[in-house]
Amino acid sequence: MVCVQAFGWGSDADQLRLLRRVRSVLKPGGVLVLDHSNATAILRDYRSHAEAEVDGHTFTFERRYDPLTGRSGGEVRVQRPDGSACVLRDDVRLYHPAEVASLLERAGFVVARVDADFTPGAPVTADTRYVQFVATTRVSALEGHRGAAEGVDLRWAPDEVEFVRPAIERAWASLADVPETARRYDVADPYGAKAAPVLQRYFGMFLEPEQVTCGAGATGLLRSLAALAVDGFTCTGHPEFALAAAELGAPRGGAVVVVDRPGVSGEVMGLDEIRELEADVVIVDETCAAYLEPHDSAVRLLPHRRGLVVVRSMSKGYCCGGLRVGFALASKDIARRVREVAAPLAVSALSLDLSLALLGQGDVLRPLRERIRAVKPSFVDLLPEVAPGDPRVPWVRVPASVEGWLAERGLRGKALPDGIRLSVPLSERRRRAVLG
Repeated sequence: MVCVQAFGWGSDADQLRLLRRVRSVLKPGGVLVLDHSNATAILRDYRSHAEAEVDGHTFTFERRYDPLTGRSGGEVRVQRPDGSACVLRDDVRLYHPAEVASLLERAGFVVARVDADFTPGAPVTADTRYVQFVATTRVSALEGHRGAAEGVDLRWAPDEVEFVRPAIERAWASLADVPETARRYDVADPYGAKAAPVLQRYFGMFLEPEQVTCGAGATGLLRSLAALAVDGFTCTGHPEFALAAAELGAPRGGAVVVVDRPGVSGEVMGLDEIRELEADVVIVDETCAAYLEPHDSAVRLLPHRRGLVVVRSMSKGYCCGGLRVGFALASKDIARRVREVAAPLAVSALSLDLSLALLGQGDVLRPLRERIRAVKPSFVDLLPEVAPGDPRVPWVRVPASVEGWLAERGLRGKALPDGIRLSVPLSERRRRAVLG
């Protein structure tokens, strides 16, 4: 979609609505090219009165720029060759490039490139009259999982369940009267405070019930927590947080920082590094931290770091994503605020009871962790280029240039903005299919 010299008519809210509407109709993979007139360049030679003649027509401009609103308003009088005349009203918002970039991000776009004067790659300067933004839509985490894969699908690791199934079966067996549990409505405990004692034993540290908020998986919690970032955020983590924050109009940058731990490349941010992050609120997405030992969780920082929220789930490692259970564990100073933005009664009683029965068994993922350590090196050795990440994490990242090599071998990974993520094959069947 191309928008040339049609940006700025109406209010800032109008521009934001326009951009969000464009985002809603763009097809997957679609691109927006947005052209606008650079206020910095225009104001260098801005004149309240000006005249021009074109093909016998005389144009007289009377206008005024208001620096408090950023608007240029007035009228244009057109004198025709036959002596007749007309008056056109002119009222437009003049934007600086940084303001346009902010609006695009708030509307849910990612700025891929910025060009000067319709020349791809030309740098934008203060004197650039016309600036073009090339932007794509933010992609939901769901997109990478759509569609069936031919050959060996390494976007995920379905064989993980082989190493945790006994613990899952014990959890189910421990539940009494499953039908009655399924219909139970926990209005007296809408945020799942009952999970606190179990999580306390699991992580080996004290937790107040008010520090625990249960939600519909990590995705549901992250979308709720986006309400904490209305004044601005920096997100290197889960795309759903950035999508939700953009929908709320939150600008990029600010006092809320969101990080993945482990990250998309398999690296694990140190606890000391998290403690020293300069932000009012730090949200640590530990959706994939179940692969680490419980004592290595950022939850351990809750007594020592103000404004800290750690998100955990029952998906990765536990292979129970269908339960839709997530936990937001917050430092005491922000725990109440977390519950204010989270939806109450977001988790079914059956799902929560089963999750707690699983977590109550302690570190049941040790066999899975040992298997990952044992088989990951041979998978890393197979790949021509690879960022192996932490040895406990069951995936690696390879550059996009390896896609052809993977296709030749019938392997498919999950596309990322800066490469491809491949899950480590764990079962002997999957290993034979990949390693030969």
